Amino acid sequence: LRTRTRPLRIASLASRAVTLATLAALALPACGKKGGAGTKSPEDVQAAAQAQADAAKKKARANSLLELANEDLGKGRYVSASKRAEEALAANPNNADAHAVLGAARWRAGDFEGSTDAYRKALAADPTHFGANLGLGRNLQAMGKHAEAIELQDKLLAKEKDQVDPMLRKLRSLYALGRADDAVDLLDHIFKFLPADDPELPVVQAYAAYLRALAGKGPLLQREGDTGSSDLALDAALGLKHSLAVVGGEPVRAIFLEIREEALVDPGLVKKLKLKSVGKVTPVGTSEARDVVILPEVAFGKLKLKNVPALVQPLGDYKGILGEVPIVLGRQAMQQLGAITFDFPGRTLTISAGGADAGSGGAAVPLLLLDLKVALAPAIPVSIDGSEHTFFVYGGGVFKSGMNVTKKHFLKSGHLPREIEDVDDPNAGLKMVYLDQVKVGDLVVKGVGGLVMVNEPPDAALGQVLQLASFELGGYLNLTLMQQWKVTYSLSEGRVVFAAP
Repeated sequence: LRTRTRPLRIASLASRAVTLATLAALALPACGKKGGAGTKSPEDVQAAAQAQADAAKKKARANSLLELANEDLGKGRYVSASKRAEEALAANPNNADAHAVLGAARWRAGDFEGSTDAYRKALAADPTHFGANLGLGRNLQAMGKHAEAIELQDKLLAKEKDQVDPMLRKLRSLYALGRADDAVDLLDHIFKFLPADDPELPVVQAYAAYLRALAGKGPLLQREGDTGSSDLALDAALGLKHSLAVVGGEPVRAIFLEIREEALVDPGLVKKLKLKSVGKVTPVGTSEARDVVILPEVAFGKLKLKNVPALVQPLGDYKGILGEVPIVLGRQAMQQLGAITFDFPGRTLTISAGGADAGSGGAAVPLLLLDLKVALAPAIPVSIDGSEHTFFVYGGGVFKSGMNVTKKHFLKSGHLPREIEDVDDPNAGLKMVYLDQVKVGDLVVKGVGGLVMVNEPPDAALGQVLQLASFELGGYLNLTLMQQWKVTYSLSEGRVVFAAP
């Protein structure tokens, strides 16, 4: 959910001027004799007054810079906003508002680590800072750290329980975790204060229908067993990772699709398993209500996930690709499974209850799931051609090249504009290039065929990520390249491990 954070306006016009008290101090005559006990010399009084005046001027300048930085943010000028916030921090390193503005600007620039660091510094200066709590909560949610995100919002709500934005942020985490029972009371409170014309209302209504249908149905998404394994197949052109699972005793192909939230099940399997609807949901962007059911268990070898909520949706179109009608597992199920290793060369799937271990020769990097309200965009950091410039890309793209890079990040990686002249596909804005190397963490792949995306926005999907998540991605790491590795997703830890087979 996108939240409407409060503006970080922090000062009135009056605070920009030297205070009247300061001006009065400048005019005070010395009292008593020079050097007498309890008295100050005229020089001391003047020095103290000057120091006070300098401090007031410095504070006024910082406040003025932050007002301009907020205006820059509102107009999408994140580079200017970042510079103004840094100038304000030079005047006052403990200014929580300046740190919060810097956190927002760095997020917009695709600098996740810098954004998170700035928000944490803001909260160190002011633990109840509204914008910093919301911003850091969003960052934590992107990394799957929902318990900490909820804790931050609870601090704001303890101070003022009727604030809509912290409630919406908390609801997002409860939904991702499938904690239906905990969400019911919160939903009732949200609807008391969410305006009828609020753009978030359709999303909240869909969440509410789903969560209320599941409330009181017992523990959901419960894992049994420490490890499990199965086969693995990949359709790189369509981005489908799938494996054999057993659902309620029936063998079924299971597609792992971290870009969606809920699991999906075909009406045919629902009928075969004699499952009953526990409620109906009309997903955002659709007009057709869908049943919500609970799959008794989804098993991969000895590891089982019990009581898996799922939306009922016809999935017959997949039969022509997979040879049968599958189920689809989204983030809610995937993050409860644990560490999921897709050994693409070995064509095996391994799931373990522990975290994602880089081990010998593995490269662990952050994995973000950027919230687009009705979908998720997986993002990982990379660098190219030996450059120190690191940027986030969409992890799991379906282009035929090994990697796509936006023009901006191609040039920031040390390349020259003349290298991307004479575009090969003018309609799509694509220039074929040879990348000397692609680096993911400590894993280096040499000699990769790439595409530079010269348009602005680079394409519709990256433009949508920027619009809905306010986070800049610099291209795609495509499954064409990823399929040569073992790739371990650990959504609850917010990281992914790449390893050569």
